[in-house]
Amino acid sequence: MTRLAWAVVLALIVPPLLAWLGISARLGAHPWWDVSTALVGAPVGVVAGLFCLRRAKGAGFTLSLVVLAGAVAVAWYGKTQFAASFAEDAFAGKMWYFGWIGIAAGTSMLVFGALRR
Repeated sequence: MTRLAWAVVLALIVPPLLAWLGISARLGAHPWWDVSTALVGAPVGVVAGLFCLRRAKGAGFTLSLVVLAGAVAVAWYGKTQFAASFAEDAFAGKMWYFGWIGIAAGTSMLVFGALRR
């Protein structure tokens, strides 16, 4: 296998594996959503990582850190507002859910970028 193929395979495997092991639930993901968000976010991160291949060397790695930090902020804010509303704020719940999709995508981009360097 080429180096690109290994990067794609590992970037697709790492976020669902972390969720399946329960690490994302321990970090704040909802226990019902942790694996499903990782399965949705990992391919998105690989596609974004492939898009970043045509950019400057450090741009993809920097973009993955920005995506990851932004997704962590959205997920954290959504979780706190959802819990504060006693599970009645649907928008906050969506922020929490899509924030974790972004975290999986950012993690996948980060793994892809680290292996492509």
